[in-house]
Amino acid sequence: MKSMDRYEWNQDQTELVANDKGLIFQHPRYGKVADLHQDDFQIVGTYIDTFRQLFRGAMDLDLQTDIEESITLNLRTHQLLGQDWIIGKSAKCSGYQYRLQNNHLGLILLFKQFHAKSESPASHLKIECSPWFLDNRDPKQVDKYLMRLAKRILVSPEAYYPAIHLAVDVQGWAPDHDFSDKMRCKSKKRTQFNAMDRVEFNLSEISCIYDRGQSYSFGCANAVQMAVYNKTIQARKIDKFDYMEHKWQASTQLDEDTFGYDPEREVFRIETRFHHSVIQQFALGSCDTKTGEIGVKMNTYSDVIKHIHSLWQYGLKSFKLLYNRNYLEPIWSILQDDVVFKYPESSYKDNLHYKRYYKKPTSFSGKNYQLLLGNFLSACARESLPFETVLKELQSLSIWNSIALHYEDKQVEEIKLIERLEATYRERKLLGYCI
Repeated sequence: MKSMDRYEWNQDQTELVANDKGLIFQHPRYGKVADLHQDDFQIVGTYIDTFRQLFRGAMDLDLQTDIEESITLNLRTHQLLGQDWIIGKSAKCSGYQYRLQNNHLGLILLFKQFHAKSESPASHLKIECSPWFLDNRDPKQVDKYLMRLAKRILVSPEAYYPAIHLAVDVQGWAPDHDFSDKMRCKSKKRTQFNAMDRVEFNLSEISCIYDRGQSYSFGCANAVQMAVYNKTIQARKIDKFDYMEHKWQASTQLDEDTFGYDPEREVFRIETRFHHSVIQQFALGSCDTKTGEIGVKMNTYSDVIKHIHSLWQYGLKSFKLLYNRNYLEPIWSILQDDVVFKYPESSYKDNLHYKRYYKKPTSFSGKNYQLLLGNFLSACARESLPFETVLKELQSLSIWNSIALHYEDKQVEEIKLIERLEATYRERKLLGYCI
């Protein structure tokens, strides 16, 4: 897929001259197809929008008991590391039982996996970091503070592969009515919101549905996802417009009192989202072309931030906005060629080849696990046991963790596996196994 030739006006504004950063795009057959210079197009910021750090370890049972007693007594807050946190139970869809939230600090702690024993090492903690938290700390400070929190919640915590969202904000461009039709990606999952009027907050992620304009997402949340939406409207809806406007001004500051950002025009955001499993695949599959060493450390914020520009480029290759079957839309050429995610801690190593590692099938197909689960569900359905009892018995098996890991390798997370088992068990009871 090729980019169109790019041009700019000469100083006299009388002739177009070739410029690889120009904002006038010409198709070799159709001539000029876009003049983003005339539209006053500009990039008003590149940001890390969201960061979610996983930690593996066993639960600290004393802390878990304190949390449970506080909830039973209807206490609203809990103190941790000298900070007050709002305490509560978490939604089941998040995969975790409890939540500690401090929006002033910019953190949400989700802990104690629903379907893992407290005393068993598992991904019992996920810390969701807002841009506010990340903006006020360098990566090493972020790692240090998150580990301090993890040590208060888990026994022997280990930072595990995080999730990260990368965002570019632009003015002078908006998605066309046929934007969704022009997007090409491997995933068939597409979501489009038009003329909606609410904002929904989920404990594991934020879903924004805007009252005007459009919002698009492509791909699955548990892989690589692309989102395009009106950031001006979204920032107003969640009452963070002043904060975002300050960031846009800072990113486009020309002198002490002048900014490139135009407050009279809307800002659209293009965002690539990388799930924990994708970061893990990059960490296991990337290699050093000089030494032949396979594997890159990507367990923490300071680890991942070194590779964010390469992740951004991968996201744009996974999702392509087409002008036609041979050429990219001008905005996609700009996002690929002009946008640089660069932090002081970022490293640009030509010798690194980024590749996702997919576990290959082995001689063990997992058929024995499938037979075990199927026969066990059938036997329990014959006894008409409640599913809660069935699940408890299954999780008490010494091989339960191996079963869960087997299905995780097949892109089925543990919570999804349990939902499948529950549906299958309900079906068996309806088929009359207990009669």
